[in-house]
Amino acid sequence: MSLPADSLWRDRNFLRLFLATTLTVLGTSISQMALPLTAVQLLNASATDMGILAACQLLPFVTVGLPAGVWIDRAHKRRIAVLFDLSAAAGLALVPLGAMFDFLSMPLLCVVGFVVSSTEAIGGSALQVFTTQLVGRERLVLANSKLSAASSVALVIGPAIAAALVAMVGAPMAVTVDALSFVCSAMLVASIRHREVINAVAAGVSWLAQMREGLVLVWRTPTLRSLVWIVALWIIVSDAFRALYVLHAARNLSLAAGDIALINTLGALGGLAGAPLAHWLERRFGIRRALAAGVLLAGAGLCLYALPRADWALAAWGAGLGLMVFDCGAAVYVVNYLSLRQAVTPDALLGRMVTSMRFVSIIPAPLGTIAIGRAADGVGLVPVFMSLAVVCVVMGLLATRCLPRPAMVSVARAAPPT
Repeated sequence: MSLPADSLWRDRNFLRLFLATTLTVLGTSISQMALPLTAVQLLNASATDMGILAACQLLPFVTVGLPAGVWIDRAHKRRIAVLFDLSAAAGLALVPLGAMFDFLSMPLLCVVGFVVSSTEAIGGSALQVFTTQLVGRERLVLANSKLSAASSVALVIGPAIAAALVAMVGAPMAVTVDALSFVCSAMLVASIRHREVINAVAAGVSWLAQMREGLVLVWRTPTLRSLVWIVALWIIVSDAFRALYVLHAARNLSLAAGDIALINTLGALGGLAGAPLAHWLERRFGIRRALAAGVLLAGAGLCLYALPRADWALAAWGAGLGLMVFDCGAAVYVVNYLSLRQAVTPDALLGRMVTSMRFVSIIPAPLGTIAIGRAADGVGLVPVFMSLAVVCVVMGLLATRCLPRPAMVSVARAAPPT
């Protein structure tokens, strides 16, 4: 069957972007398993160490997020994306080199985490804007759906590849695949031929003034202001759990790399199921209740993940079920959160809204993840997971009680702050 003349699959530039995105997601899914295993198995990392590592991965959003939004608006997005892809590759290459030449350490992993997260905070944001210009707004939803589907498939198969690589060459060397994926992505994005539109900046308008405009939008829009508290709690909960779940699987459940790969695969399947569930819940109960349902479902997943014991014959499957429920809830939350914040933001301020929301909501997260890591060293991982589930209940209540009702949301959108 021939493709329509306007099909995105006929667009060579989009195909390069599609392949670049898929490769980086696949590589990242490998590092999500290989990096924590490197810390746990080779460096004997504690829960506090893992919390510090998670904090370093959050710092770029706090330190460079606001000026990055203005930079992206003023510069060539494709060049920024290529630059940070190469930076991520260079950072990741330090892990296998450190293992080979005996300079691998937790501080080095923290530096790598910061560099790679900078790619997400700056390069990833630039690529999102570039995608809009490349395909046009009329095809943006279609393009994003194709990119999302490919990413979901990559996340499902990535853990299996990671397990095989860790078994064959060890966790540090497995990170090399992620570094190569960023190099390939940089080459593919650099080969795209598209004339970018650079936003004109009014004479005399400073970077500080433009950054302030995004912060004022968040403060004066009731929905965004309420979301900040919910998002801040969610980031602390989800990032602390992501930092500690491999440690729990390896130390407390005595699971091998193949078992942890199974857990990650089940989690990715939960994320796949969460996207359509998010839309059904929103249509059935409204966006506020759908968002709250996602948070509560994630809390249930935390409880389930903490239940299995090392002497269980199916401990890996039990933990995998917990991660599946958590990731399903996370997907329901994220889809509705992103939709809600976009609905109340004028198009001209979308970029700065994203960086401003990230900035104000992530500020407490680095200290939060470190504190949770220290608590896990003191009282154990299982009580910490249960406490995070309680925080999810609190977040669900905040979502249903504090967020403006739909009528107020439409008013906020119609009259955005100046």
